[in-house]
Amino acid sequence: MNRTKITSLLVTALLTFSLTACGGNNNSNGSSNQPQNPTEPTESASAEPAESTGTTASGNPVTITVLNEGAVGIGVGKMEDLFAPKEKELKGNGIDITYTPGNPVEAFPLHYQKIMSGKLKEKNISIKAEDWGWGEPLIQKETAGFLAKNVPDIIVGETQMPGFAQQGLLEPFPDAMADEIRNNVSPAAWKPMEHEGKIYGLALQPGVSSLYWNKKLVKEAGIDPEKPITSWQELADNSKKVTEAGKGKFYGGGVYGAPNFGGYLRYGALVAINGGTFADANGQPTFNSDANVETVNLLRELNADHPAGLMVNNNEGTYFDAWTKGQTAYLIDGPWQVQQCKDNGLDCGMSPIPLSPSGEAANVTIGAAFNSVPKDAKNKEAAFEYIKAMYSKEVQQLVADSNVRSPILKEIAEAPEYKEKHPEMYLHYQAMSGNVQGLPTFAKDNSKVWQIWGDAVVKSLMTKGDVKAILDDAQKRAEQVTK
Repeated sequence: MNRTKITSLLVTALLTFSLTACGGNNNSNGSSNQPQNPTEPTESASAEPAESTGTTASGNPVTITVLNEGAVGIGVGKMEDLFAPKEKELKGNGIDITYTPGNPVEAFPLHYQKIMSGKLKEKNISIKAEDWGWGEPLIQKETAGFLAKNVPDIIVGETQMPGFAQQGLLEPFPDAMADEIRNNVSPAAWKPMEHEGKIYGLALQPGVSSLYWNKKLVKEAGIDPEKPITSWQELADNSKKVTEAGKGKFYGGGVYGAPNFGGYLRYGALVAINGGTFADANGQPTFNSDANVETVNLLRELNADHPAGLMVNNNEGTYFDAWTKGQTAYLIDGPWQVQQCKDNGLDCGMSPIPLSPSGEAANVTIGAAFNSVPKDAKNKEAAFEYIKAMYSKEVQQLVADSNVRSPILKEIAEAPEYKEKHPEMYLHYQAMSGNVQGLPTFAKDNSKVWQIWGDAVVKSLMTKGDVKAILDDAQKRAEQVTK
């Protein structure tokens, strides 16, 4: 790809995504229910990443620079220097910092970084952490780094990462490593980062969505709270029954449908299940397909079983507050809801997302922080050793013991003892297999095209207009942007 084209794509990428919508409820493993995603990059995020030379093959010491991801970050600087102050901080907050594999773990980020640091130290590699923020600040700094050819050895991000791969900005995984991942790692961890037969990124502990329900509210509507829903029709019918039983005090609910990435990521799973897509392989919109019309019609039905305006409220927190307060009965969301139900005193059921009449199991990654090696990274070999350590048995056992996300390593997740010990997370692991997708990147003006789609869905939900006609109009407007 020539330099002019890359520059043009990168300028477009600066305007690509607003990720704030998927930050509030995709917490991973840590002492807080919120990921540590600052709205502005810290002073340490100046674009001066790698500071050492040499490669693992040469035997010389190597320091790789890695961008922080909130769920596993413990600070900025040389990793080994961060352990003692972090331990002191956690102890001061009454958090247990002991950990024995196979037992519950509280201080997940600390132990994750200790294991990673130890495994890399064996290969003469040390880690330096940088904080470039999250969401738009992160995308902007990564984009500037690509343009200046001054990037860390490992970058991280969510929905922007597949676009970076498509633009030729990331290094493909070595073939042997890619084969190992395909054979031993859950598809949700790498499939969204596969492009033209190559893998360009890996997520330590990706999320996908499942269906949750408030057993108390469901029972009040005369529905068996222990029986999972298996079809879209049953979901719509049950949601309506709960709304009628609630008489304005509680509602059926269903799925967040706002015109932002929090909405697209969650109901995107319904689109995928029904065989629909947002874009084709060339990044051209596919908004008005019959499958998408059917999915949006389901969303319209579910919208009627929410308080007015809640389903499309751009403030994601408002939507999930209604769930945690027991005001809605059904919810499609990520695996963190297992623990959050317990934290909020809700007795929740969990099952795979119901299928449409002609649909098949599918899902969309959510809360998936993909780690990648840039083309211009200075220590690529060492960086790939870092990614290998992410799916090592020791690290993935730690993920399993956290019981907040399921491990991606099949050896651990498919062991009988894991299913017995962590039944909900095993359900989540099963949902990570098979047809798991990421959100696509459109050929031009990505954020504008997504907004066209989002506005069309809102119009479909909030008016009585013909859904097919609304999506036809959205398709036409989107094509004017992308072609």
